[in-house]
Amino acid sequence: MVFWRTIPGVLVAVALFCAAAVAAGVGTQVYRVTHPPRQSDGPPTLASVVVPVEEVRFQSSDGVSIDGWLLRGTPGRPYIVLCHALGRSKASVLDLAVKLHKDGFNLLVFDFRGHGSSGGRASSLGVSEKRDIIGAVDFLVSLDEVGADRVGVYGVGMGAHAAVLAAVDRPAIKVLVLDGLYPDPGFPLMRGVYGEWSFGAEHLGFAPRAAFAVLSLSKVDDQRAAEQLPRLLGRDVLLVAPERDSTLAREMERMYLTIPEQRESDGNLVVLPSTRVEELYGEELVIYGERVAEFFRDRLPGA
Repeated sequence: MVFWRTIPGVLVAVALFCAAAVAAGVGTQVYRVTHPPRQSDGPPTLASVVVPVEEVRFQSSDGVSIDGWLLRGTPGRPYIVLCHALGRSKASVLDLAVKLHKDGFNLLVFDFRGHGSSGGRASSLGVSEKRDIIGAVDFLVSLDEVGADRVGVYGVGMGAHAAVLAAVDRPAIKVLVLDGLYPDPGFPLMRGVYGEWSFGAEHLGFAPRAAFAVLSLSKVDDQRAAEQLPRLLGRDVLLVAPERDSTLAREMERMYLTIPEQRESDGNLVVLPSTRVEELYGEELVIYGERVAEFFRDRLPGA
């Protein structure tokens, strides 16, 4: 007890208090990032009125209840699974769904775990979410309406990261369009905790990574899309780099260079105004939707 009354003791106590305060602050920020407020689908949008949707529920590969919509297109045409970004819901990809539906594609859009109307309490920023996409693909194959090798996946942000991990486990996923793909969960984690403070992200990253491991029971380096992307042999991949996010665009260019060249499949990188950065309207939305639809038309078997 005497030590804590000395000057060194007081300094140690102050240091411990400051460390505890910093840890609590970082933990709170990590919790906020991994537990985004749920977005409801809200009132019917023009997209949901134009395109009839069928409400469905299925199980992720680890048993989480997932809420989704089926948008049936031309019978016999392939299915495309649309995967939203962190903190969003299935309603956020309906504008793109309308474009793809007009092209005759069958579509499945759904809420990731911890989002919208689906089960689960938290997000692992694209790690566990791969199981939601695997559940979606297995659900489609079980309908006997789609061949086991005729499924495309569109993902944005977290949805793109999860799509890469899911495609490694599910060969049925033949074509992927990945908007704003980040290399690993640490990328959105550092942005969520430190924002634009580059010093914190570069030198204090151990703190949010440790908090993430405790809250999510997984490490940000356990499953990295940057390491799994080169394993997608025999797949066609389109990377959509966000025009207004130069840092992420550079990361995506590095990942693009790791895609192996193949005779019967292809990898592509384009820079567009991206839905990961902001909502698209007018001509930008038209250009974006046409570029995505064109890739699926050209590469997805039976399209």
